[in-house]
Amino acid sequence: MLNVMLLSAGVTTGWHLAQVAQQQFSGDICLHLCDTNPRELVPAAALGGPFHRVLPLADPGYQQQILTLLKENHIDVIVPLIDQDLFTWAADAPELAALGVRSTAPLRQTAQLLTDKKAMAAFLQAHGLPTPPLVAPEQMEPGRAYIEKREVGCGSVGLRTVIGGEDYTPHPGSILQEKCDGGDTEITAEVFNAQGKLRVFCRERVVTKSGVCTKMRPLHIPEIEDYICTLTGLLPCPATFCAQFMQHCGRWNLIDCNLRIGAGTAMASAAGFQLVRAFWANLCGQPVPDEWLQADPTVKTVLRVYQEVVVR
Repeated sequence: MLNVMLLSAGVTTGWHLAQVAQQQFSGDICLHLCDTNPRELVPAAALGGPFHRVLPLADPGYQQQILTLLKENHIDVIVPLIDQDLFTWAADAPELAALGVRSTAPLRQTAQLLTDKKAMAAFLQAHGLPTPPLVAPEQMEPGRAYIEKREVGCGSVGLRTVIGGEDYTPHPGSILQEKCDGGDTEITAEVFNAQGKLRVFCRERVVTKSGVCTKMRPLHIPEIEDYICTLTGLLPCPATFCAQFMQHCGRWNLIDCNLRIGAGTAMASAAGFQLVRAFWANLCGQPVPDEWLQADPTVKTVLRVYQEVVVR
């Protein structure tokens, strides 16, 4: 039995991960849920298993609290679900190595290059991979649209459109990029990158609310698949992650890379690309059959609806 600690279990992703673990791997995984909210406000807690209420990530005692929980509960694997935790609990974090705990996060170098948007833009451009260029405020052209986003962030928090020539005060910790000129179509690529397999599933984010896709359309985009193949050849990437693309200057540009399971990954699973099932199987040292990662060609769209969850 593998003891697994799921951080930020109250987020949307936590529900799907816990659900698949319970349904498909109940005999292989004992899942420990962690969240800053009390147990009764965490939907995944309805599925059972140990629950630990933890300090906020910004609290000075947060890291030591997690290390204590890892040791006391004999945790084998830690699963971070938000970007800030990818740095703290990187796969090569010495604190985890001292406890013999594996992390599903990437190596710290990979996290630094692909989670920090300024570092990501520089890395991608250095290797000839298209991404919207960064722009200094004084370089903005009058009347042209630009996008301001947090240098390290997720869920479209802090995202805003800025028009050159208008009054503009940059927010601390933000970057400014050229606005993609290929329309509003945004693609998320779900990636399985383990056991000698590289499988990519593309979905159009038809409707997005608070940064989370609620309606999607499966698509086959070889250009994006090739892009992911090049990226994973340049950097050691985690077994499962997702990346977002938009068209700019006639090519698909990488605009964001989430080195973890995403909030919309459950929609890919519903379409037949069972990334979370593959994630758990790989974590348990079990083979991942090719059919788990083959989308159902009859699926036109996947629509997300609310579900009532009772926690006792």
